[in-house]
Amino acid sequence: MFVESLNKMEEIVKSRTNLSWESNFDVIEDLGENANAMLKKNARFIQGAWHKVNVIKLTERGWKVPKSWLT
Repeated sequence: MFVESLNKMEEIVKSRTNLSWESNFDVIEDLGENANAMLKKNARFIQGAWHKVNVIKLTERGWKVPKSWLT
């Protein structure tokens, strides 16, 4: 499902502790600490440890997010 409104996406990110903003309006979903994450494409160094992440990129249609995020 797509979220087209920046205001709605800001509400979603603010309400979920595992989401954060990254440059260019992309959203990072933190999937947790993972020792092998540094070897993966979708990894970030967060608060002193490597975490596996899911990057939700802004597209022409908005952000494609799971339906569960909208409830």
